[in-house]
Amino acid sequence: MADLAHEAECDLLMELLLEDTDEEAEKKRRRVRGGKGGKKKKKAASKVGKAEGSSSATAADAARKTELARVRKLVEAQKDKVVNRPEPKPRVLPEVVDLAAAAACRAEAEEARRKNQWAEQVAAMDKWLNTGDPDAAECWNRWVKEDMEAMKPREQEIDRREYMSDPLAVEAKNYREFWNTLWTDCCGSYEDTTLIPPMLYTDIKPTTHSSYTMRTLQVFKVKIVEIQEELHWPLQVFGIVAARDSIDRNRNVIFHRKRDNCQIIHEESPYLTLTGPTRAIVVVDPVCFEVDLKVKVCTEGDDRDLSYLVVHYHDSGSMNSYVFNQVSTSKLSTIDLSFGDIVNSVEATISVKIISSQWPKGFRGLFYANTTSLDSVKIDLLTFEGGELVVGDDGTIELSRRVVSVELDGELRVSVMATSLKDGSVERDSNTLKAKKATRREMEIKVLGCKMKVIVAWSVVPSVQQYRS
Repeated sequence: MADLAHEAECDLLMELLLEDTDEEAEKKRRRVRGGKGGKKKKKAASKVGKAEGSSSATAADAARKTELARVRKLVEAQKDKVVNRPEPKPRVLPEVVDLAAAAACRAEAEEARRKNQWAEQVAAMDKWLNTGDPDAAECWNRWVKEDMEAMKPREQEIDRREYMSDPLAVEAKNYREFWNTLWTDCCGSYEDTTLIPPMLYTDIKPTTHSSYTMRTLQVFKVKIVEIQEELHWPLQVFGIVAARDSIDRNRNVIFHRKRDNCQIIHEESPYLTLTGPTRAIVVVDPVCFEVDLKVKVCTEGDDRDLSYLVVHYHDSGSMNSYVFNQVSTSKLSTIDLSFGDIVNSVEATISVKIISSQWPKGFRGLFYANTTSLDSVKIDLLTFEGGELVVGDDGTIELSRRVVSVELDGELRVSVMATSLKDGSVERDSNTLKAKKATRREMEIKVLGCKMKVIVAWSVVPSVQQYRS
């Protein structure tokens, strides 16, 4: 930068010098022309004027010559600096301080990469780069390129017929590979379930962040809308439906059945019996819903894929809670997922306990919940036939689901309905509670002489990542 400044200054001074030289030459030409045609006019001028003009011109010429000499010296000096400046030294790469240390760091980085240990790989690579080994930077760039390529769906590796016939299944497969590449190191196995429990801040205040409400997702229903001709009702369904949010990236199970505990689904009521989520589903980054369902047949090896897909949900930005559906076709069925986008919400964990009498015989039962803002849709907590109600020794009823998202400025309603198996008559009751950020609240419901206490544990939801590592 300094050399460039010197060159610019030299150019400027040369221009000034040339301007002065041109001015002097022009004045000489004027004096020559004046001598030939203007002698008589000069003689007519007064002697005093001649003396003053001669003195002034002499002084101006002397000053100009002095300045010209100074500029010429500056130009010569700057010219000498530009012409004789030293050539810049070439940049030299740092030498390897310790070849043995570089080899050890390289081996450590390669071993971590083989084991898919991302954090350890980065730490070892950092130490390797610090040794000054030029191979470290080359290797790092190569690995980054390989990782980026691995994350891209490689269409050439996909059976085109499968992709054209079932793109959602292919996308679900790619999502699993992407997840394993990106999150295994800090979040464990793809099959791992969330370790974050409900009621996290019911009895204690958050220590890592302030208490505030969050946008959450409520799952209302999962319905099998349609099946392919090669399947026949009823279906023996097993598999998993789970959500993944950015809090821990692990499965928040909504439905899970093993092959030896299938749910028998009839065409008249083609709904999965949901058991989750186990905690509120937080909408910070996009939420992913994973569906992997199979149909059991006589021979295990002949089981059919009912549905295999991944549904992504992004923050809608809506100021009000609302209900929406996601209908997707994959494998041998079309699935309808019914959700609620719940704004400024807290988590309610519900339990029900019989405190007087018992459930009436000959009546099927239904426990459900809803919020006052979305009063028309309900969250089934438990459905059972007559005589099938499971009650603990202390009277606590074993609900299928118990976690509900509620707006902080709203209310939670819990209802019970008893239907006679004999004549179809219905008895019902319900009660409501205002939402809270924390603590527990109780209320009572009663049907056909069976009095029950409903306990709701309120909690804000975690808003910071809580990875396994």
